Amino acid sequence: MLDGRGETLQLKVERLVSAGSVRKVSGDVLLKVAEGSGGFLTGDRVRFVARLKIPEVYGLPGEFDYPRYLAYRGISATAFLPRAAEVVLIRQAVAYPVQRFFDRTAQRLGKYIGECYPEEGRILRALLVGDRGGIPEETKEAYSLAGVSHILSISGFHVGVIALTVYGILFRLLVRCRWLACRLNLRRVALLATLPPVVFYLFVSGAAPATVRSVIMIVVCTVALFLERENDPLNSLVIAAFFILIWTPQLLFDISFQLSFIALWGILVLTPLLLTPFHGIDNRFLKGSLTVLMSSLAATVVTLLPVIYLFHRASLAGIISNFIVVPLLGYGAVVAGFAALVLIPLAPVMAYPFLVCAAWTVRAADYAVVTLSRIPVLPFHTVSPESLILFVVLLFAITFVNGRFRVVLGLLGAAGLVLLNWPLPAATAGALRITFLSVGQGEATLVTFPDGKHMLIDGGGTPRGDGNDVGKRFLAPALWRMGVTKLDYLVATHDHPDHIGGLGYVAAVFPVGEFWETGAPSESEQYQALKGILRQKRVPVRSITSECRPLTIGGCLIEPLAPLPGDNEGAERDKNNSSMVFRLTYGKSATLFTGDIGADTEERLLAVPEKLCCSVLKVAHHGSRHSTSPAFLAAAAPQVALISAGRGNSFGLPAGETLARLWQRRIEVYRTDLDQTIRIESDGCREVVKSFADGHFH
Repeated sequence: MLDGRGETLQLKVERLVSAGSVRKVSGDVLLKVAEGSGGFLTGDRVRFVARLKIPEVYGLPGEFDYPRYLAYRGISATAFLPRAAEVVLIRQAVAYPVQRFFDRTAQRLGKYIGECYPEEGRILRALLVGDRGGIPEETKEAYSLAGVSHILSISGFHVGVIALTVYGILFRLLVRCRWLACRLNLRRVALLATLPPVVFYLFVSGAAPATVRSVIMIVVCTVALFLERENDPLNSLVIAAFFILIWTPQLLFDISFQLSFIALWGILVLTPLLLTPFHGIDNRFLKGSLTVLMSSLAATVVTLLPVIYLFHRASLAGIISNFIVVPLLGYGAVVAGFAALVLIPLAPVMAYPFLVCAAWTVRAADYAVVTLSRIPVLPFHTVSPESLILFVVLLFAITFVNGRFRVVLGLLGAAGLVLLNWPLPAATAGALRITFLSVGQGEATLVTFPDGKHMLIDGGGTPRGDGNDVGKRFLAPALWRMGVTKLDYLVATHDHPDHIGGLGYVAAVFPVGEFWETGAPSESEQYQALKGILRQKRVPVRSITSECRPLTIGGCLIEPLAPLPGDNEGAERDKNNSSMVFRLTYGKSATLFTGDIGADTEERLLAVPEKLCCSVLKVAHHGSRHSTSPAFLAAAAPQVALISAGRGNSFGLPAGETLARLWQRRIEVYRTDLDQTIRIESDGCREVVKSFADGHFH
């Protein structure tokens, strides 16, 4: 599921081999494979060599609590491999015969679909057998921007469509037999006969919580019909939630479970309310179209705040997209594809026409998605926790209140939500804020100037790629949560992946006023992709070297100090030593940004020691022992030093020698691996250091 070519495996660990010793352990590991698929089934015993990583919270504003998310799934650690071939199958299991049957069936069906339609088959495999591993990231992003990413995950909607289709076909076949019609309740028989194919689809598609919910609701509806009891959709929804949570209570904290139930809850409660003005319409087609439209509107409205809170981005394009894409994929591709699933094992030749129809609907849906994804997202990227509480209370009240009070409650609730999220002026206007973001073994710094302009220096990343987009997962949410909607200046000190890994996504989703670089030639694919995004958005580019004149931004003076003449030349140049270095001065406060320079560049900068003097030093190269020499420290003479490093990193950074040199000079040291995100505020006379905890800077 990485880059649209890999897969993700959840493994129960039995033995751990480390430093030549074998230990028996217990716990689950989430293994992410970047390319390929091993075709493994439930219960297979495998072996691989990878570094285990304990999930941790970096301590960023707006950060998703990934460790807690994994803990609810019973996962204790993660691992990463570039290729599936590095996972070795030791022995196939004899246990789990039922689950292995469905796994094998899903693999065979998915393989056949992929062979028939390599491109459209990626979406079809996601819709029919729950395999999203083949969908490219750009396709997922387009569906997300169009507001229909939910259609790519098998949900209760898919099950409901299949159930209604199977029921309708069976009922029409049964009523043609007069003998059966005279002796049986055909509606009950058809409904009962619908359950086996629906349950088959449930297990083949992976039994996701939303799918289980829908199957339980269908079973409840069937039982109610046989017992001649009135069936209330809300009661069925509650019963489904009850049984699912009894079996797996941790799903209460699962995002997909929450959004799925909230969406259906909103559809059941709000759709009748939204259709109230149209009760007089008799045209069946128009009434059906309005029902679909209002259901889409209801689902969008009730999930809007949770989606913004969790993902920091939402679009109203889903209201239109659901009206176009959902019928194409949900009714067209799913129904035709399910018919093909049934026929593939029995008569592949007969299945092919259905796949042709399903592939055509996928192509039409993709075209619509690409068009609709161009609709701008909403200009809101964060909401307060209080808003979510008010939202849930409001939804409860509307559920149990009838008549005009529903409308009154809705209007009052909407007004309250607007007031809670009304943007307030920045409390620290007139101050310089420098926020050193904790992004693991990478580096990213946000500078907010006294006039409110924002500069992002570097974008984090990982020295060894692990498939995670730091910009998407950490950096952009942090910026949005801190109220940043535009980056006036985007700075890349050099092109190493731990400094530019997140800049591509940030440049794509934020308006950027100007891009700063050293002007050095680069063969980095990440850097070339970043430059391509900037060219497409027509962002001006400025080369910053020691030969540039000082710049003034928001009352702050920026003095470029490096790269020095000759640093950017030659194939053998040291990219670290040719990093961008500059001093930012505001009143009596000065911060020295040093990139990843080493002792050689530090020695050359000592030619003009007075330009190094600062009150805050961003320690070079994550605290490497090859940087921050005693002479350089003596010239800079900082009061505070900041080191950006990942917790427990394999490089052993920051180095003990560097820390000793800082402590020897009695410099106050802050580290992102220990102190997490750190903010330094200055009024031009003195600095105040704050750390991020409990959702606030203290």
